[in-house]
Amino acid sequence: MTTSPLPHTLPHTLTAAHTLTTALAAALCLTLATCLMPTGSVANEAPAAKQVTVLGRNWVVAPVEQSPGLYRAVRLNTELLPKRPPAVLSARQAIRAFRRATGCRANLNALYRDITGAYFATLICPRK
Repeated sequence: MTTSPLPHTLPHTLTAAHTLTTALAAALCLTLATCLMPTGSVANEAPAAKQVTVLGRNWVVAPVEQSPGLYRAVRLNTELLPKRPPAVLSARQAIRAFRRATGCRANLNALYRDITGAYFATLICPRK
C-alpha cells in the first residue's frame, strides 16, 4: 500500500486551479464587454435626466422608463446647510423644475408624490 507523495499531486492541482481561474476571468471579461456595448439606435433611447436649480435647490427631472409620458422630479438634498433661506413648498418647486427642465407645464391633476419624496406628473407641452 503505497501512497503518492504530496509534491507529485500538487502541480496537477495548481494547473487545474490556474486553468479554472483563467477561464472564469475570460468569462467575466466577455460578460462585461457585452454589457458595455451599445444596443439599439440613439433615436430609440430615452432622453437623459436633466439637473435644474429652482430657488437655490437642485432638482433632477427625468422621464419614467416604465410609463411613457410620465416624468419624475427629485430634489437633491446634499447641501444640508443650517442657515439657508426658508423653503418654498416642495410641490411648487417640483412644478417649476418640470417647467425649467422640459419647457412644458406639469398637469396639476396628475401630479403626485410618493413615499421617497419624488414627484411624478404628466406634462402639457405647447404645440409648435
